[in-house]
Amino acid sequence: MSRLRMIARFAPFFLTAPLALTACEEQQSAFAPACPHMDMLGDASDLFAYDGRGLDVGDLVAHASLTGMTGACEAGPTGAHHQKTVRTRISLAMTIQRGPAAASEALDLPYFVAVVRNGKILDKKVFHATAAFEPNTSLTALNTPIRIIDLPASDSIEDTDYHMVVGFQLTRAQLQYNRTHLPQAHFRERLN
Repeated sequence: MSRLRMIARFAPFFLTAPLALTACEEQQSAFAPACPHMDMLGDASDLFAYDGRGLDVGDLVAHASLTGMTGACEAGPTGAHHQKTVRTRISLAMTIQRGPAAASEALDLPYFVAVVRNGKILDKKVFHATAAFEPNTSLTALNTPIRIIDLPASDSIEDTDYHMVVGFQLTRAQLQYNRTHLPQAHFRERLN
């Protein structure tokens, strides 16, 4: 077969292949959703558990702190009425220090993930992480299992109407303790 005939025979493929690949690429990136903003609630990022006898250091069962969060988002499954969704994956990092009043090698740590839109909580789920301490250790760290949350996608690919708030699920007494005992951040406008 002559070289000219071979080129003529495969020319349609060579001309349409880039178009097909471009169309595929456009379909994959046509919906790149905006990730929801994530906030760690300052008043709920520490959990102090006491044995109920008092608030002295000798009565401390454990002190847990949220130290970070990781996550990602992608186009999610199509929702009701063919609405696009954003699938968000989130995991929290915690450090836990066992106190002198700890009676067991494990501690249950309730934490929440709340979905907020326009300043209103739309949904909130409480999850539990278990901190297990090795013998003769008083400090441990853990990452929570990945939680998957599907949210309606915004019409804008640059922003979303939703954000998420995470923190420990505290009792009223624990929340009040955090507000009175932990240093609060103070923001001031800088004047030149």
